[in-house]
Amino acid sequence: MNKYKIDKMSGVLRMNGDRYIPHQLHQLPKKYHEFDPRDIIKMRGYVYIHECNFNNIRTIVDCLHSNRDLNYKEKR
Repeated sequence: MNKYKIDKMSGVLRMNGDRYIPHQLHQLPKKYHEFDPRDIIKMRGYVYIHECNFNNIRTIVDCLHSNRDLNYKEKR
């Protein structure tokens, strides 16, 4: 059984030492169809894509953290 943990600040999924970046269905990358199906996890309304499919992973994770710091969801 695989154990997973979701970071509350960024939503990044960690499973077996690997990181998966969350995307909503309408925000999927343009090259989504070229990714290996083993690198994609669909769970809880999100599509998690393995970090090996991205070039600038640090920038992506930093943007996820900064959006959460703005409390975007709570200001509506």
